[in-house]
Amino acid sequence: MRLNRSTPASVLLNLLVLACALILTFPLVWIVMMSLKQQAEVMTWPPRFIFKPTLENFRVLFDAAQAGATSYGTIKVDFLTPVTNSVVISLGAVLVSLIAGVPAGYVLARRDIPMKEDIAFFILGFRFAPTLLVVIPLFSVFQTVGLYDTYFGMIWIYQVVTLPMIIWLSRSYIEDIPKDLEEAAAMDGAKPFRVVWYIVLPLLKPGLIGASLLIFLLAWHNFALGLILSSTKAPVTVALLKLLNPGVQFYPVMAAGLVVTMIVPVVLIILGQRHLERGLTFGAVK
Repeated sequence: MRLNRSTPASVLLNLLVLACALILTFPLVWIVMMSLKQQAEVMTWPPRFIFKPTLENFRVLFDAAQAGATSYGTIKVDFLTPVTNSVVISLGAVLVSLIAGVPAGYVLARRDIPMKEDIAFFILGFRFAPTLLVVIPLFSVFQTVGLYDTYFGMIWIYQVVTLPMIIWLSRSYIEDIPKDLEEAAAMDGAKPFRVVWYIVLPLLKPGLIGASLLIFLLAWHNFALGLILSSTKAPVTVALLKLLNPGVQFYPVMAAGLVVTMIVPVVLIILGQRHLERGLTFGAVK
């Protein structure tokens, strides 16, 4: 029997989903609108939804405007530097996590080692530990050994955020791969490295791409580590904080910075959507 999709219950459910979607997207729409408004239009009440858009805030954000040519006077932001810092740090953190995390996930999934589950949960515990518990003691250590405000130091400390995730995700992906495939390759004379390289990794590719996107987003949006352990190498999340200058209304410029900050993750998600969906639903090989 065919269900009637126009029943009051289904209409109410559709309206509820639409209302939830509007509530979730309204802050994003508001930020985009704010980034296209003049400074005076942002503070008007009631808010104006119809206005003449301007790109002045983006020009100020990337230091493309001449001094005194904008309503902000001689402000110099240079937002391109923190964007570059975030790209380098996030990509570096993802690369290091993949190199170190996939072998660790393979060992936890395939090898019988003592206290394997305890080790796995210990690693996962770093993901849920408060960031300040790690970053405050490391501040003096970083200054002593010369890692403060360096790409290497930031990529290394970001492993606290990214490495536990990639270890656990790769472990679950590997457990979904039939072990018979590896045993068959080993019986044919393949060495353990060749088994992993030619059998396991190709099957892990969709899951690893999805996991890489997830941990990239975690690194991109991290705030506390960059705030305390960097200065000139500060990421975009810290650079946005510097626009909160008392006495000067930088809200439109800050909104433009938020738009730019959102563009990179959105583009990556759109480009890797197919792999992200397969990675999140990675199951047994048929």
